[in-house]
This record gives sequence, structure tokens and C-alpha cells, in this order.
Amino acid sequence: MKKVKLGLVIFVLSVFAALAGCSKGSEETSGKSGGSVETVEIGVVLATSGPIAQTGTWVLDGHKAAEKEINDNGGFKVGDKTYKVKIVQYDSEGRAESATAATEKLINQDKVPVILGTSISSETAAMIPIAQRAKTPLITFVAASDILTAQGASFFSQAAPANKNYVEAGTKTMKDMEMKNIAFIYVDDAWGQSYGKLYPPAMEEKGLKIVATEKFAPEQKEFMTMLNKVKAKNPDGIVLAAETELAVPLLKQLHEVMPDVKIMESGGSIPEELIKVAPDAVNGLVTLSRAGAVTPEITKFQELFAKSNSYKANSFNYSGYDGIHFIVDAMQRAGTVTDKEKINKAIRDAKYKGLIGTYSFNEKGENSLVGNRAIIKDGKVIYQTVNEPLPK
Repeated sequence: MKKVKLGLVIFVLSVFAALAGCSKGSEETSGKSGGSVETVEIGVVLATSGPIAQTGTWVLDGHKAAEKEINDNGGFKVGDKTYKVKIVQYDSEGRAESATAATEKLINQDKVPVILGTSISSETAAMIPIAQRAKTPLITFVAASDILTAQGASFFSQAAPANKNYVEAGTKTMKDMEMKNIAFIYVDDAWGQSYGKLYPPAMEEKGLKIVATEKFAPEQKEFMTMLNKVKAKNPDGIVLAAETELAVPLLKQLHEVMPDVKIMESGGSIPEELIKVAPDAVNGLVTLSRAGAVTPEITKFQELFAKSNSYKANSFNYSGYDGIHFIVDAMQRAGTVTDKEKINKAIRDAKYKGLIGTYSFNEKGENSLVGNRAIIKDGKVIYQTVNEPLPK
């Protein structure tokens, strides 16, 4: 009797072991044509909690839309094999420590072949050395600080429209808005600090004068003391660098203190979201934007996105969607879903046309996306290139 029970236990354990062995990248399911379909896991680290959680959540929703689309269409081919996508995501919580722990886990435990890095530059900066040591491709479609590519990591690529690419568009927009004496207000994180370094010399070259510079913490919600200091300098324009979550309370309080001052935001905010929660405070606001005129491809994505989400797709969703499709394209061109060096080379060699633009990189992993701008006027958003005249 004991021998029978022992045999049964061994049989049950062997079944569980076999099932566990299929739970990772070797998982197989039945394809539309009846053949086997394996699953490739893509690592994702995003802040979906913490002070800038909304941006990370938008990006993740874009990732999930691409994952669902690819899998609903039967997966993608690499060689003679078909693969479905599985996102393995960890919440970085807005903390570099959590981002690095998630990176280690994705590389050493989940053994993913590639990682999509966070919407926060300081988190991504902390992840880069870990990915470089492990020779695991790391790419961000949102984090935009120049400190990222400055590390010189060969396994990191920056697919987000970078701050340094936005500065020329920003200074031209300030001139177009007829700003002369400008207050510069930015969030005190790696993204905002990057603008704090890049904008002043570019503005000086264009004859724009900075009369006040203020920075604020990502957790800050009260700005009246700071704004009254700025008001005392009599600016005729304000340049703001703030993510949507931070821009909302700041713009509301700006409207109270300086309702007639022109404001330009440097690309961290979604204008449609600002209109929803602060319509009076944002009328006339000009923002730099990764989004531009609506293309047939964007319309198609918006329709797809609406089927699974309760809000209209925005440009951070576009970036998330582009990210998954970009990685699939790189794997197809590399001819592998496991060889990290070949995948990394395919990433660097990319000329991939996504919703945001065409992604390509130089030897430093920098892209050439320059962005557009959006104008909020009478409750609507007008998208344009920076070469078009501002609407009257």
C-alpha cells in the first residue's frame, strides 16, 4: 500500500514539474492553423503607483493593447516558429530602488530577453548599469532625460523623444508666443533637471531672458509661495516642465496668481487630460507633444484601444503600443527571441515606423524624434508641427 501511495505522489509531482516547465518562454499553445505556438516574455518596469503613477499606467495600457492585438491575431513569426507575447511587468513605485530590484528579477529569475524601461528617467538611469552587465537589451519609449544615453551603455537605447531634441522646438515656441522675460519652473527629478541644464543656454542664444528659476518636488501639491516669488519678477511667459499629475494643481494655482501670463509646457503633460480637470486654467496653454496630426494608423489604434479601455487613447498609450510592436519587429529582424546580442543589434539598426514617428538610433542609442506641439483653445486641442503658425 505504501509503495502505491509513493508511486502516486511521484506521478503527481512529475505532472506538476512538467506543467511548471511550460510556464515560461517554452510555453506552447495551439495556433489558429493547429500548430504549436510558443510564448515569448517581454520584461516591463513601470511606475504604476507613486506620485507619477498615471503616466506609467497609460504606458502599460498601451503595452497591453499591443499584446492583445498580436495574440488575438495568432502571434508573430520568427523563422518557422510562431510566438505569442506575454508582458511580465513589475511596479517600480516611482523609486529607483524598486526599479533596480525589478530589473534584477526580470534578468535573473524571469530570464526575459529584453526589458522596456520606465517612464521616469531616474529609475531608468539606475536600471541601465544592471542591464549592461547582463548584456540584456533595455529600451525606454518614455523617459527622456539626456543623462540616460550619457552613460554610454551599448545595451541601452532611448526611443522616447529626448529632451535635447525638444529644446529647439521649445525655444522656437517661446519666440512664437512672443515671450521675452521668462520664468522657468520644473519638477526636481532627472527629467526636469535635464531641462534645467539644457534650456538656459539655448534660450540665451535666442535672446530670451530667464527672470526666475524655480523647481519643485514630485510629491508637491502646494505652489502658492513659489508662484508669488515668481510673480514678483514680472515674467511675461512661463516655461513649465511637469508631468500631467503634477501640472494639474500647478496650473490651477498659476491661474489664480497670474491668470494672464502665457504658459508653455515642455512635453510632460497630456493636453486632453488637462482640459478634463482644469479647463479654465489651461485655455491658451501650449505644450510640446510626442503626438501630432491624427493619421489613419492612429485612428485605427484609437478604435482598437477603445474596445478594452474606458478612456480615449493618448500619446503615452501610443508610446506603449509602439514599444511592444517595436520589440516584436526587432526579434523578427534578428531571427531570434532568445539571443540578446542579436536582438540588441536589431534594436540599434531599427528604422521602425510607429504611431509617434520613425524610430532609429545613432551609435549612442539616441533617436532623432523632434516632437510637435499642441495648443489648447476653447476646450479643444490643436496639434501642429513647430513650423506652423500658432492659431490666432
